[in-house]
Amino acid sequence: MRKLIPLFLLISQVGLGQMRTFSGKPIGAAEFEKRIRKAMDSLQVPGMSIAVINGGKVVYARGFGFSNTESKKEVTASTVFEAASLSKPVFAFFALKLAKEGRLDIDKPLVDYLAADNIDDERYRRITARMVLGHTTGLPNWGDGEKLRLLSEPGERFSYSGEAYVYLARVLAKLCGTSLKGLEGIFQREVAEDLKPNGLHFVLTEGIRQNLAGGYQKGQPVSDERDRTVFDPAGGLYSNVPSYAAFLVGLMQQQKRYREMFVPFVSLEESSPIREYFGVESWTLGLAVVKIGGKENFWHGGNNLGYTSSFMVNPAKRFGYVYFTNEDQCNGMKKVVESILWD
Repeated sequence: MRKLIPLFLLISQVGLGQMRTFSGKPIGAAEFEKRIRKAMDSLQVPGMSIAVINGGKVVYARGFGFSNTESKKEVTASTVFEAASLSKPVFAFFALKLAKEGRLDIDKPLVDYLAADNIDDERYRRITARMVLGHTTGLPNWGDGEKLRLLSEPGERFSYSGEAYVYLARVLAKLCGTSLKGLEGIFQREVAEDLKPNGLHFVLTEGIRQNLAGGYQKGQPVSDERDRTVFDPAGGLYSNVPSYAAFLVGLMQQQKRYREMFVPFVSLEESSPIREYFGVESWTLGLAVVKIGGKENFWHGGNNLGYTSSFMVNPAKRFGYVYFTNEDQCNGMKKVVESILWD
């Protein structure tokens, strides 16, 4: 693939290109920002950053509002947010990269690599990496501290699961001769080799902490008690929008090599809340398929306590966006952004 622009150059150059909508209509930065600020006020979002991709290039990236409402520290394009479930597509790319290098067979039962000590259900022995990435393992999203039981047969239907991603991460750690704490170093080396996003991290460092936006819920600061030193493939990614946009650009450039991430793997049932609320028709190995005006796009959203994020890309036009906010359960922003860009 083409070598991407180094991150420090990308950050310094964002906002200089002509931004256009999906149909090709020019949209001025002032008008775009006016509508974003109005949505932030309406949805009570303290801070937000967003990047827009046109023609495979990041033509706009900017922060709005505050990363800390008490100190009035402003959000910039380089402000780091918890990416929440936007972690999953990055991890899916990581896993598929190892598979293409012959280090992981995505159709081999994971138990053949590593037995799970937190699942009390013999059916799990049929779970494969392909099922994990396509959310058909039958495992619940998250457990309650007790041993896990499957909700459906492996491979039978769509069942979104963070627990499954953690199991696969433990398998990758073993295959790479490390632990979950050590998997971050492997990820940096393996992903940077192809994409060089530099600003994607699955563990919290002091440098990230100093530039991390605080999380909020209805105007009040919130935080959870996760162990942030352990690699969390399902929701532990830290990123700023230029870094994540660079990942998306690189992923679209490698669509043919990573075609599993762009080919529907499982259809969602009509009664699925994800289908009903977000318009998701099917899931690939890592991405949700959403059609707008009959055109196939690829989406993922995320929510951690105090943070909401979303991206959507259209590889055919090399078009898309990614945004991060520091407001809990702010899914309404997705509709606003897409109403602007997918005109």
